[in-house]
Formats: sequence, C-alpha cells, structure tokens
Amino acid sequence: MCAVILKRAISRAGKESLFSSLSADVQKTTQQQLLSLLSSETEQAVRRSVAYCISGLGSTLLENGEWPELFPFLFSSIQSGAAPLKRSALLIISAMATYLGDNVMISYLSVLRDAFRFALTDSQPIEVRVAAIDAVTSLVVVLEDEDHVRGFQELTPAMIQTINQALEQNPDQARDGVESLVTVAESTPELFEKCLPAVFQSMLQIAASEALEDNVRQLSVEFLLTCAENGPRSAKKVPQFLEIIFPLAIKWVAQVEDEEDWGVTQEDDDEEITFHDVGMESLDRLALALGGKVIQPIATTLIAKALEDPSWEARQAGLLALSQIAEGCTKQFAVNLGGIVHMVLKHLGDSHRRVRWAAVHCIAQLCHDFSPDLQTTFHSAILPALLKMLSDPVPRIVAHTCNGLVNFMDEAEMDYCEPYMDEMITKLLLALQNSKHRFVNEEILAAFAATASTAEDKFGKYYDSIVPYLKQVLCNPVVNPEDRMLKAKAMECISLIGMSVGKERFANDVKEVMEMFHSIQQSHLSTDDPQAQYILQAWARIAKCLGEDFIPYLPHVMPMLLNQASLQTDITITDLKEDDDDAVDDEDVETLTLAIKGVGDKRIQIKTSELQDKGLACSVLETYLEDVPKGMTPFVEQISQIMVPLLKFPYLSEIRQSSSNCLPLMLKCLPPHINKADMLRHFVVHLLEAVKQEADVEVVSTLMENFHKCVSMCDKNAMPDDMVQNCAKITKQVFDESLRRRKDVTIQQKEVADDEDEMEKLEAENEGEEELLYQVVESVGALVKTHQSFLVHFMNSFYPLCAELLQDKYGDVEHRLALCVFDDFVEHGSQINSSAVLPYLQPILTALLKFSCVNDPDVVQAAAYGLGVCAQYGQHVFRQALPDAVDRLTAIVKNPNATSESNISATANAVCSLVKTTKFHSDHESGKAAEGQLIPLILSTLPVQGDEIEAKVVHEQVIDWVLAGNSVVLGANGSNMGAIVDLCNKLKDSDLINDATKPKIQTILSQAQK
Repeated sequence: MCAVILKRAISRAGKESLFSSLSADVQKTTQQQLLSLLSSETEQAVRRSVAYCISGLGSTLLENGEWPELFPFLFSSIQSGAAPLKRSALLIISAMATYLGDNVMISYLSVLRDAFRFALTDSQPIEVRVAAIDAVTSLVVVLEDEDHVRGFQELTPAMIQTINQALEQNPDQARDGVESLVTVAESTPELFEKCLPAVFQSMLQIAASEALEDNVRQLSVEFLLTCAENGPRSAKKVPQFLEIIFPLAIKWVAQVEDEEDWGVTQEDDDEEITFHDVGMESLDRLALALGGKVIQPIATTLIAKALEDPSWEARQAGLLALSQIAEGCTKQFAVNLGGIVHMVLKHLGDSHRRVRWAAVHCIAQLCHDFSPDLQTTFHSAILPALLKMLSDPVPRIVAHTCNGLVNFMDEAEMDYCEPYMDEMITKLLLALQNSKHRFVNEEILAAFAATASTAEDKFGKYYDSIVPYLKQVLCNPVVNPEDRMLKAKAMECISLIGMSVGKERFANDVKEVMEMFHSIQQSHLSTDDPQAQYILQAWARIAKCLGEDFIPYLPHVMPMLLNQASLQTDITITDLKEDDDDAVDDEDVETLTLAIKGVGDKRIQIKTSELQDKGLACSVLETYLEDVPKGMTPFVEQISQIMVPLLKFPYLSEIRQSSSNCLPLMLKCLPPHINKADMLRHFVVHLLEAVKQEADVEVVSTLMENFHKCVSMCDKNAMPDDMVQNCAKITKQVFDESLRRRKDVTIQQKEVADDEDEMEKLEAENEGEEELLYQVVESVGALVKTHQSFLVHFMNSFYPLCAELLQDKYGDVEHRLALCVFDDFVEHGSQINSSAVLPYLQPILTALLKFSCVNDPDVVQAAAYGLGVCAQYGQHVFRQALPDAVDRLTAIVKNPNATSESNISATANAVCSLVKTTKFHSDHESGKAAEGQLIPLILSTLPVQGDEIEAKVVHEQVIDWVLAGNSVVLGANGSNMGAIVDLCNKLKDSDLINDATKPKIQTILSQAQK
C-alpha cells in the first residue's frame, strides 16, 4: 500500500507533483532508493507497485532530460538481473513507452531492440519472454515512422515461438502474449510483414486446437481477423489462410445444442462467448474485410456441401454462414441472387426447427443486404413463403418470421405488396390471437408497424382491426419487467400507423393515445425501461403526423425530452492496476484504457445506454424543430444551451450531428427578443471550433452543411469582418485537407488497382470526401452571397485554388467543384460588388466554355449554369464570347442523348442559360441576331425537366414572352398558341413553375378560352 500511495504522490505531473517540490538531494535519493527497492524486493505485488512508481516518475523526468541513470539500470537488469527483476524492467519499459510515445523512446531504439532480443531467447524463463513481448508491442504501437517499426520485425519469430512454448508451460502467459499481438494488429500490422505466413500459421493452429483454453483460441482468432481488417491485401496473400479459417468458422457455427425450450424462448441463455458466436463473427468480418471476390469461391462450395449434409447442425451452419457473408459478397451474389434465394427458401420446409429458423434468418438478412432489388424481383417467391411460416408450430420461428417481414417491408413498394396485404394482415392477426408468448406478440407488432409504413394511407382498411388491440396493450399495467417491451412495441406500432394513415384518420384516437403516453411517462420510468426510448420516438412520429396540431402536446413532452438531452454522461475514471477485477461487467457499459503521461494507466467506463438515450433525445428535438417550428419558439433558448456544447461531444458522432442540425432550425423559430444576427454569430463561433477539432469526415460534412445553412438564413453582412476572415480561413483549411486526403486515396487506388474489393473501399472514402467538398463549396457560395468582406478572401485564397483545380491533371470531381465556386462568385459577388468581380470574368468565362463540351455531364451542368450566370451579370465581357457560348449551349441541348437520365440536368441548365442569353442581351446586336435562332430551340425543349429550379426560370420567362406578345414565341399569326395552351395545361399543377407564374398561366388559359 505504501508503494501505491507513493506512486500516486510522486508521479503526478505539473504543479501538483510532490516530487518537483523536493530538493535536488532528496530527488536524487528517491530515485536511487526506488531502483534499489526494485532490485531487492521479493514480494511480487510490492515489486509491481514499485515498478509502476518508477515508470510514472520516469515518464515525467525523462521527457525533461532528467534521470539519465534509469535506462542503463533497466538494460543492465534485463541482461544480468534475476528473472523477477528482468520482468519488472520490461514492465517499466512497456509502461514508459506508452506514456512517453515516439519523441523520447526513439533515442533508445537500438539498445531496446538488443535488450528485447536478449529477453526473448530460449534461455530466459517463459514469464520474462512474455514480458518482453508486451514491451515490444507497447513500443511499436507508439512509433510513428513505419521504418522504425520494421526495425523490430526480426523479433517476431521469437515472439511467436515464445507463445507456442507458453501454451505448453503456462497457458495464462500464452493468453497475455496473444493479447499483446492483437494490440499491434490493430494499429501497427507492419510489424508482422516479413513473416506474416508463419504468424498466421501459428495462430491458426492455436485457433484449431480444441485441447487449448477457449480464451487463448478466441484471442488468436481475434488476431487473425484484426490483421485481415487492417491489412487485407497482405492477408489475401497468406497461403491457405482462407482455406483453413473458413471451414473452421463454419465448423464453429455448427457447434450448438438444441435445448428443449429453444422454441419457446427468444434468445439463448449463454452469457459467455461461445465458439458458435466466434464463428458467426468471423464469417461476417472476413467477408467485409477481404471482399466477395476471394470469399465467394471458397464459401460457395463449403456452404453448398453443408446444406446437403444429413446433420441438422451442418445445414443450419450453412444457412447462417450464407447470411453472415452476404453483405461482404453483394456484388458476387447479385449475379445468381435468384438461385441463392430459391435455395434458401427450400430450407423453410426442413424437418428440423433450427434449420427452418436459420432459413428465415437468412432470408431476413438477404432482404436487408440486397434491398430494394431483392424485394422488387423476388417478392412473388419470398412473401408467400414468409406468410406460410407464420403458421409454423414453433413460436420462435413465428417471431423470427415477423422479423423477416419487417426487413422485407422496410424497403418494399406498395404496388407489388398490395396483393398480399389482406393475407399478411389476416395471418398476423391470427398469429397474435393464437400466441401465448409475449416475445412473439412483440415481433408481430413490429411487423404491423413496418407494413403500415409501406402501405401508408392504404393501411386505413386495417386500422380498426389493429388499433383497439394496441390501445388495450397501452392501458394494461406493467406487472413485471417483461411486460415493458410489449407496451414499447405498441407505442411504436400505433405511432407508425398514425403517421401512415394521416392525421384525419388518426384524429379520433390521437388524443386518447397521447393521454396514454403521458400517463406512461408520469409513471417514473426506470433508466433500463425500453418504454423511455420508444415513447420519445413515438412522440416524434405523431408530431410529424399532426404538424402544428401537435403544439398543445409540447408542454407535456418537452420537459422529459430536454432533461434527457441535457443528461450528463456517466463516465467513471479509475486507476488500472495489475490483476484488477473491479471492472464493471455490464453490457450497457463500455470500457477502454488510456495511458496518461505522468499519471499512469486509467480505466474509463462509459454507460452506453445513457449515450443512446441522450442521442435519441437530440434527434427528437431536431424532429420537433423541423415539424413543429412555431410551437418550439418558447424552447429555443433552452435547446440552444443544450445543443451548442454538444457540437464537440466526444463520445457519439450522432449527437454531434444532431446538435449541428438543430442550429439552422432554431434560427427559423427564434423568439422576438433574440436577434437573429446575434444568434448566428454565436452558432458560427462554436460550429467552426467544432470543425477544427473534428476528425470524422462525415461529421465535418454535416457541420459545414449547417454552417452554410445558418449563414444563408441571415441578413447580409450579419457577421463582423474578423469573423468572416475566420470563416474563410477554416473553410479553406477544410477544403485543402479534403483535397489532400482525396489525393492520398488516388495514390492508394493506383497501388491496389488489381484488388477490386480494396478499390471499392477507397471509392467509398472518396465519396465521403466528395460530399464534404460539396458542402465546402456551398459554404463558399453562402459567404459570397451574404458578406461583402468575404470577396477579398475569395480572391486571395479560393480563386487561385479553384484555378489550380481546373488544370487537366485533376479529375472531373475537382473540375465540377471549381466551376461551382466560380458560378457562385459571379452570380452572388456581382450583386454585392460587380466591379470586384469584373476582372475575373474573362478567365472564368474561358474556363466555362472549355468545360461545357467535356464528357462528364456533371461538369457540363456546372459549366452550362455558369454561362447563364455570365450572360446575366457578365455585361460586355460575355457579349464578346456570346457566339461561342451560344454554340456550346446549343450543342448541349441538341445532343441526341440530351434527355437521358445522366444528361437531363445539364440540358435543363443549358436551356435556362439560353433563355438568359436571349433575355439579357436582346438589346444588343449579337443578342438580337441570336434571338430568332434560340427561341424556337428553347420552345422545342418544353416543358423543361431534370432541374426544378432552372425549369421554373425557363417557364416563367416563356410565359412572360407570351403575355408580352413576342412574335417569335407566338409564331406567325399565332400559330404556336395551341402548343402554348398545351404547355400551360401541363405546367399549371406541376412543380415546374413558381408561385408568380401560376396566375400568369391562368390568364393565358382564360384568354385562350375566349
């Protein structure tokens, strides 16, 4: 205990450090006595505490260049000390490597490698060698330079040999050694590059050996899976890796017992991880990591063999294996999806209940992984088969069939589901009537809910058959905890039905339902009660259904919601000690360990259920702000106080995104006493701070999206110049960093060009970056549009960058983004300060002309739109290029494939730009000359499709030409009036006209009738 207290006292860094307050002589004496104690102490627990004390103090002093005697002492102890001292010295090095990181440890790499090599020799006790493995792995994971890591590759064979020998001598030591290797596999797999096949072979042997302890075998599997995930290209090259591990995984999946009560329970009772669980997880992770191209050939043969096996365990394993790998093999399975579906459906009639359940499970998973194509193509085979399974005598299969229906209906369309609806509802009601098991009833209600979501208003015919039962469930008292989930499912079901049938149909019941919800809320729900989450989601759906009619209920629902959103996350930080068994064994608690420099190892425990509750509350608040904005005005200040700090909430990205989404919504419903510009400035400061520290590309994209939404909603020049400058700086940083990451991905794509699965993963990364860049471009446009002081930042930073991106060495994505930025600059900048934009018009116009005739339709669309902007604001600069612009735009419109799905948006933008050219340059000779040519071309494209915004501009101008009596539009002697009337009839009730155009169309139609 004295050693523990000493460690806590002297290993604190900073002002609280007792050691720093000691005199130099006392400090020196303390250092010497600690090393002496370590050498002489015989009690293991005390020696470990002394070792931790030395490592904590050493990590503080060595960083400042102090205690030069420490490393020589440690190296000497490893070379010539007794076995306990060797272990302690290695433990100290391991701990200090974690604390100190790359900066300090890099100076000792050579001698450390020598020390580790010596400690790993066969002559050393197994405990010393395992301690050396821990020290090696602790060091390499903090090394930033891959070449430094590779310097320790020579030690890998000795580490593997140590583990193999430990399996015979001390299995606990072997477990510790494998666990250390897993840590390296997660972050620094290059340590194993030189001898990866040998390492894999050893781990596969451990995994396959049933004579070994399960925990060691499971850790070896975790090592293999982690290596496959973090180094898929290397794993694919290991000879026979998949050929060995895939059959093993299927074998493990087959290791189940058919308990007598299996059919009447919802879940298995096993709390410990079984090899069935390991097999299931292995198949899923391998398929996702390595991809279908390598998995599918091996899997197809093994699964087909398993499905024909007389053993029910094997048949079940084959079906479950198929379901586990489907997500990773989507492209390969899609080729023969019909064959796979019918093969699985055949097993719905298997004689063994576990196989039938597995077949249902597989169909449910395929419905999820291959939606919506699977539903569209195979509904006539799948739906009747699932409906038949609702009559299965095994309750657990009926419940799982309902889950399969949920997965099917989630992505289904009513047009092909409608013929099955009567039978589906009838069978679900019959199953509900016959069921004696609560868990079956819960899944039936989930199936009703999913069906209602797909059927929408057509579910009304079944409303009276289901809603009374749901209200009865909501009224029933909770007798025991198991009753709570059924009530929760009833909340979900009735709210989804209400949202589907609409507020008119739901009106007679909604007041009663909300009173039931309020009564349940007032019953003081416990933190583990599922009703607490379900009731929040149900309120959100009813709010969406009722809209502003939900306002009277807000005072009842908001207090609980605000309280849950402002919930302080339960985080516990404790010291991590050797053989510490104080960790909470709770599925709702996530535990991680951190090494804090100068402090030591800390255990951090987070209650994940509270995180989920908080995230849900934030999401529901977002829904209310969007669907009931007028009613949310009184709550805006309180919501703002909750949401703004959550922009940097570290534990859940969904919370950061929800809080961000709330900001522009709050600006729409501010109370009168809050100035919008003040609130904008408040939001922007915190949004940009969050952007600076955010590492998740998807979250950064959301933050930037809400940044430009907020900026766009406020008056011009709402932010002071210094804030605008900061906006420009951070936006440019995000732009640059995203472009750099895209460049890195492009390099990686060249390196893995022969690996289809890796290329897909990298393409997904690129798509995330592309979305982020789009939001950055929108942010630049919003700033140009609203803040005059931003123009100088644009010209100094963004214009040169975009001019660079238009070079041929960049791709279509960069070209399109740069053109979009230029489009916004000309369009909005010209309205703020046209003289500032004028010098840039010529090079921008040149670029637009160049890219208006490339192959990529998205680039053409951006160029075509820009030419229209230049026609509107480009004055004499555009007139000089007018003939070329007309030629380019005409070519886009006359393209034989102009109305194809890929080209139609570009065509709409080109037509609109021709309209603008005609409108804004008809008073000039070049414009007049073009008018007679362009108007007939424009009329031939009507009505314009593919871009509602551009279509509205075109149609309004054409209607104005008609009302103005434009002779070219009306035709000789009004010959075009019949076509104009037909056009007006097509447009009058469409989304292709704005509100101002509607009365003009009515005028034309009225005149035509006369």
